[in-house]
Amino acid sequence: MTGLPTNRKTVDDLIALGGAEPPIMNSPPSKQVVHEILRLYGETYVPGLSYLFETPWYDLKYEKSTATSQTIQVLLNNQPLMGLFGSFVEHISRPGTDDKYACQVEECIIWGLAKLPLFTNSRGWALPANFSSAKHLPDLDDPHEAQGRLRVLEALLLGPNSTLTENPLCNPIVFGGLKGPRRNELEFWWHLAELAVKGPKSDLQNLRRLLDGQENRDFLYSLVVVREYSHHWNPVNIEQELPLQLSEADPRCRLAVATKFIRHIMESGTTNVIRRFAQLAWRAYILPGANTTHAPWRAIMSK
Repeated sequence: MTGLPTNRKTVDDLIALGGAEPPIMNSPPSKQVVHEILRLYGETYVPGLSYLFETPWYDLKYEKSTATSQTIQVLLNNQPLMGLFGSFVEHISRPGTDDKYACQVEECIIWGLAKLPLFTNSRGWALPANFSSAKHLPDLDDPHEAQGRLRVLEALLLGPNSTLTENPLCNPIVFGGLKGPRRNELEFWWHLAELAVKGPKSDLQNLRRLLDGQENRDFLYSLVVVREYSHHWNPVNIEQELPLQLSEADPRCRLAVATKFIRHIMESGTTNVIRRFAQLAWRAYILPGANTTHAPWRAIMSK
């Protein structure tokens, strides 16, 4: 299979390529199941979501700076997600659980959890149009910044099917005196969003200098690279086809390294969250390469 199964290409379509059919829970989860949902969320998914998106917004224990963005209420009020999560909890608690199926359903849950900031009522620190005149940094748990980062990752996964048309994030250049890790964090995500909006043939250097040895940024950078170059070369066998003594700066070399790293994260990423997103990236640009259906190299292979 080389393309997405529907005309409306979304992250849900990428998830569907894994074969998961989310179970339907006909009744609300019991108090016992809700307790287990919150335990799993706090222990398993909060660390991964917080690390990937570099925000404490997802943390139930974090004292929110915005009263309208209490994460626990956003989660509990999301009945479809709670129902799916409840079915997942019941599935994995049974003896002889199908681990492959559980992993596939977990993708649905992680994507649902990642989208929780979209269900907040807060507009965050500023409207997108006001970036240039913003006078205050966003709070660490700013819901608008969390929403924006989610939208940026979604755009990178969807590639040519993305509907993101403007950078939704805080531009740290506005705050000239900001230094250190916080500056690097905001600047990394700002440049990532610029790449997500501008698409192919964008400058990757600004992103490379801000990786800071962090797994999440290395993964996101690799996602940008495969999104950028998988249109030109088949990432599946690019490593075997590289000429000897090829410069590391050559796009083909970058594509090979990025493909290898995404495969590594799929298999050995430090959290469930980053492993599942790596799987989505793999499906989008490598196998089956759902976002590369119109790549010139596919036409050559089909002859």
